[in-house]
Amino acid sequence: MVFYLICCSLLIPVNLWAAITPHIHSNLSMQILHAMSTLILLPLLFSLWTQRRRLDRFTNILLSTFLCVMVVINTSIALMGMGVKNGWIDHLFLALAAVSVEIYFLFRPEPSSEDSSRTMPI
Repeated sequence: MVFYLICCSLLIPVNLWAAITPHIHSNLSMQILHAMSTLILLPLLFSLWTQRRRLDRFTNILLSTFLCVMVVINTSIALMGMGVKNGWIDHLFLALAAVSVEIYFLFRPEPSSEDSSRTMPI
């Protein structure tokens, strides 16, 4: 879990830098960054799904919708490559998504003993 959060926290400055300096990076590095960002968001989506009954409904719907959109957009960018119009905005949202992952996993409530037997820890 610590390694996952470290990788996620590294994506925040990398995506902010990519938003500030668009099209200075190569096509391959951009595709790797978007693919890694997508992989970082998937465990949070899985955790939101498995803990949906214990979480605040509004927060869960808002975060799940935002992350699903980010996964779809980043997957298409990772496959399509360079040439996305206003791609710097996506990097700002990726940094925001990485921050939301950090906040979620650092401040989520601990499961009770009966819930921990049914859910898989991430």
